[in-house]
Amino acid sequence: MKRLRTDALETLRSKLRRLIADDAENIDKALAYDLEAQIILNVRAGFLSIDEIAEEVMEYISEEYLEVKKHISAGALQELVKGYWDEYANTGKQENYLKLASAFRKLNEQGIVALHCAGYVQSDGFDDCNEIAADMDEDGETVIGCCFYTLQDLEHVLKEDTTKLRISFGNYFDKPTAVEIGKMIVKELEAAGFVTEWKQSVDEKIAVRDMVWDKVFETKENALF
Repeated sequence: MKRLRTDALETLRSKLRRLIADDAENIDKALAYDLEAQIILNVRAGFLSIDEIAEEVMEYISEEYLEVKKHISAGALQELVKGYWDEYANTGKQENYLKLASAFRKLNEQGIVALHCAGYVQSDGFDDCNEIAADMDEDGETVIGCCFYTLQDLEHVLKEDTTKLRISFGNYFDKPTAVEIGKMIVKELEAAGFVTEWKQSVDEKIAVRDMVWDKVFETKENALF
């Protein structure tokens, strides 16, 4: 994990505290911690732009801390997010992510809906996959199963709780079975160069071992996958 210089981190935190309160005595420390964690997670994940992260943060504040929203300038929030972005955003060739994206693309070609960062929890991921699968079926496309990892799965890797990125999966018909779908996923992941861990059980996620997350944010126009 990239470590900030102490002075840079304290400067950003000071800006965050000023952003959410009128005076130092009225700072919700729990909120400040939550917002910082949310911003850093989304920056390091590499899927959202600065504007999109700021919008998500504002939406969270509006839902959970409506009174705090009165103190916040949208422009100041974007500037704050940019500060964390400059310190935490990945740069480089994103070799690991491109291997994962390649494997997911090949799975999609085989009728397995494969999604990156699908919601925050597993139920979100299945909802997203099912919605896409239903649209594919209506369009007459072949769809046999799904797989995805969530932002929560990615969070465990980014916080270094684990080095394994866990991937959920499922089937849509009796054949192929969920286990057979799992085998197809493992095959493509290993063909891409990953080492996997899975006991061929429908009750266990497929783990990609030794994952170092390196995704670089790309605009939709420039995205390779």
